Amino acid sequence: MNEEGSGERTDREELLASIRRLTIAVLDYLEQGSKDKSLDQGEKRLLSSTGTRLLRLWKSTLNDDSTDKTNGWARRRTSIVEDPAKEVP
Repeated sequence: MNEEGSGERTDREELLASIRRLTIAVLDYLEQGSKDKSLDQGEKRLLSSTGTRLLRLWKSTLNDDSTDKTNGWARRRTSIVEDPAKEVP
């Protein structure tokens, strides 16, 4: 049985997985470069800001997911109030 929006959920999960992989790669590269001193200050700043942006993007995507769940709950609740005999999936 397919849930409505299951394709969107899969897309969101893939997006989160991609953001996570990229974030880990950037932060690992920053950590390694800092340890072996192969990065100059400009590269460190660039990687740090990129990592920060990726973490914000990840958080934003997660917040969008919780907002979507809340909106879905509100739509179901509204449909029950409007038509109590209507079956909710």
